Amino acid sequence: MTMNADGHPLIGRMHKPDPKLPPDQQDKRTVIPLEVHDFDRWLTCTVEEAKEMLNLPPVELFDAGPVEA
Repeated sequence: MTMNADGHPLIGRMHKPDPKLPPDQQDKRTVIPLEVHDFDRWLTCTVEEAKEMLNLPPVELFDAGPVEA
């Protein structure tokens, strides 16, 4: 499952535009992680509850920085 990540401070910088697609289809997408303790809830919840669980991962979860050669 993925969602738009255009506004994410890290993920939004990672994808290159696809020249074959128009600008309105250039969104940057990311996988939506679910916590292990939410698996059963995800499978049995309402649509509204599911929407509340769809969140972009916080920047703090990433170990991002320059790569040393």
